[in-house]
Amino acid sequence: MAAMSRPLLIVLISALVMLGPFTNNIAVPSLPSIATALEVDFGAAQLVLSIFMVGFAAGQLVVGPMSDRYGRKPVLVVSLFIFAVAGVGCALAPDLYSLMAARLFQALGASATMSVGRAMVRDCFSSDRIAQVYAYVGTALAFGPVVGPVFGGLIEVAGGWRAVFGFVAAVGVAMLLAIRFLLRETNAHLNPDALRPARLVGNYGFLLSNRHYMGYVLCNAICYGGIFAFTSCSSYVLIGLLKVTPDVFGGLYAITVSAYGFGSLLASQITRRVGLNGMIVIGGLIMTFSGEILAVLPLLGYFNIWTVVLPFAGFAFGTGFVFPSGQAGAITPFPKMAGAASSMLSCLQMASAAVIGALAAGALDGSVMPMAWTIFGMGPALLLSFYLLILRPARRKAQSPLL
Repeated sequence: MAAMSRPLLIVLISALVMLGPFTNNIAVPSLPSIATALEVDFGAAQLVLSIFMVGFAAGQLVVGPMSDRYGRKPVLVVSLFIFAVAGVGCALAPDLYSLMAARLFQALGASATMSVGRAMVRDCFSSDRIAQVYAYVGTALAFGPVVGPVFGGLIEVAGGWRAVFGFVAAVGVAMLLAIRFLLRETNAHLNPDALRPARLVGNYGFLLSNRHYMGYVLCNAICYGGIFAFTSCSSYVLIGLLKVTPDVFGGLYAITVSAYGFGSLLASQITRRVGLNGMIVIGGLIMTFSGEILAVLPLLGYFNIWTVVLPFAGFAFGTGFVFPSGQAGAITPFPKMAGAASSMLSCLQMASAAVIGALAAGALDGSVMPMAWTIFGMGPALLLSFYLLILRPARRKAQSPLL
């Protein structure tokens, strides 16, 4: 098989990385109908999203090291097969518990796509280009959350929520065929010790105890927590409270997540001039300002579609500055354990988002405020954690006298 061109490789990696968010978000417009069909309340139906995030997060801890040991391609082939079969199970689920079980396996199958995709960037591109490539991949990643609700809303209106999951299964089959016949192995340094329990625990322990790594991971986790709070609550707010239809909901959701894509695209052009840390600070300030608008406007009596959608679009735009820089800052210093570093990043990011989203959805009280306050808190939390874990230690090190 001939070597794949760099642009085509970026496209394939982007498709892999966006598959998980696409799969989760395509179900968002269907949450009210799932709740009705399976005779549960909205909070219980939302667990269809959170259980996916939990499985997606847990799978990261295994698939990254597996790809370090056996290679990126075989791990992706097996994972995508599981993903496609579980998609069929989702479409046929007779009750909420069966649906959640199928979603868990679907998430475990999808878990390889994000961490292995990120590790493939580290395999194939030089260190001075990694942040830029991550920004390009981040731009494509935004299309997963965007087109997910758009397709989900249209399919929901045309065929119901079971047809939505059937469509996801078909996407999984298409991705499996693409990986099988287009991708060459990118991991040139297979690590036979990557799956040894002592080595695995040691690698993860080292990463978790590394202040530099955890600082950048926390930035991404906070960003994704804010995004998933909106994902978990937006159908309740827009469909339930503001009475938009599922297909219109998909278009509105596309506006908000397209803002993230625009932010990532802009970040790809200016990251080299501003630097990773500068991009994170700028993004955190934008998130804080946008979250404040989202929380304050309803308190002043302004609650409509645009006072929900536009402020969150600003928040998502800010996260587009943070995500690529956080990924590059976390993974680049660890070339010999890129799979493990990427897996831990994805695991912590998804797990914290699942908790934040479930808490926000569980607190819904007939108003937008639980969602708004949750999102507002993410910007200040990011800036504070970034200062404490990255900036302040760096300044202390720079000011320390040479011994």
